Amino acid sequence: MSLPESNSDQPRGVLVRRPTTTIFTVLLFIALMALAIGCAIMAWEMLQYDLQYKPPANLRSATLPVLTHNLLV
Repeated sequence: MSLPESNSDQPRGVLVRRPTTTIFTVLLFIALMALAIGCAIMAWEMLQYDLQYKPPANLRSATLPVLTHNLLV
């Protein structure tokens, strides 16, 4: 069995057409950028509160515990 010459100009294997960029690829990229920007804004907002999960007591709403109590019942 003979081996093909390595200096041949013909490509080896199956030739496949390179996929083109579609509108769905662009929309996926736009959605990814929107998520990244949203996460960056959320992180910047949390840094203003020293990365606390609960807001300070003077910024909490008085009706929040009542709504939470109604949801648990």
